Amino acid sequence: MLGEILLKNIYKFSQIVEKEGIQVAERLAYIDFLLQFKGSFSRSDLTAFFGLKDASVSNLVGKYREHRSKNVFYDRKAGKNVINVECFEPLLELDSETALGMLGNGFNKNKLQDSPIVPYERVGVSPKKLDVTLVSKISRAICNNAGVICSYRSGSSSNHASRILFPTAIFFDGMSWMFRAYHRGDIAGASEFKCFDFARLQAVDESVLVADTHERLEKDADWHITTPIHLELHPTLSESNKAATRIEFGVDDDSDELIINIKAVLFYFIAKYWRIDVSTEADNTHSYTLQNYYKFHLKNRKTLEHLHCMENVFKGTK
Repeated sequence: MLGEILLKNIYKFSQIVEKEGIQVAERLAYIDFLLQFKGSFSRSDLTAFFGLKDASVSNLVGKYREHRSKNVFYDRKAGKNVINVECFEPLLELDSETALGMLGNGFNKNKLQDSPIVPYERVGVSPKKLDVTLVSKISRAICNNAGVICSYRSGSSSNHASRILFPTAIFFDGMSWMFRAYHRGDIAGASEFKCFDFARLQAVDESVLVADTHERLEKDADWHITTPIHLELHPTLSESNKAATRIEFGVDDDSDELIINIKAVLFYFIAKYWRIDVSTEADNTHSYTLQNYYKFHLKNRKTLEHLHCMENVFKGTK
């Protein structure tokens, strides 16, 4: 029986399909995904997603328990099935990149199968594989307004002591998977919301700590501020590079300007990857190579300087 085998192994989705059929495999994978990355699931989760009736839901949960009886228990007070963290063993082999993508865009069985419609490669992925266990602890904390105690290798601070974080959201910055969290503490730089790189996590312990009201996403002002970013093609670009940049970013042929609206807290990453000169006056003094040049100059710096999250953006510039 598949259940007897899986108690000692984590299976690829294709292997579960082979034993159970595509429909049951997808449903078992969804339950496993919700438990691991959300920390719980309810009947309504399954009825809403698959259009199942109560009897079918009961049978499905029962089948999952056949395969992973120690993974889940029913919390009568909460009215839902909850992960047994101490002995959870995933049914499905799932890498962190796929899991984070589905946390952001929704569960998709097609993502569980390595069968692209056209030839496909992901460029720029770090050779370091994110630890799916650490990722799941962060995502469960987000779903439950809970805190984690973690070791984090900061690039901007020499203080690498463990810290208490209350994760609130995830995002992809174009190169790396990140998460937003409130840093509780009394050391310099704590007691505020910050962005963290999943790849810099070194250890994560779940806790019984619950986020206070001011530590939750709804109180993260920078996250909720959407601001216009007024850009102009950098004056040092050649005419051919300006033409190419217009095409690349959808700038009108007869214009040198582009206005976008983004979350203020994410401009730091946009500025880095779009090669935006954030100085007050466009910098015409440096030399350019194919690897080192500006594409845009920020025109509305003055309207952004008052935002707390812009400190790192403008640091060291005039």
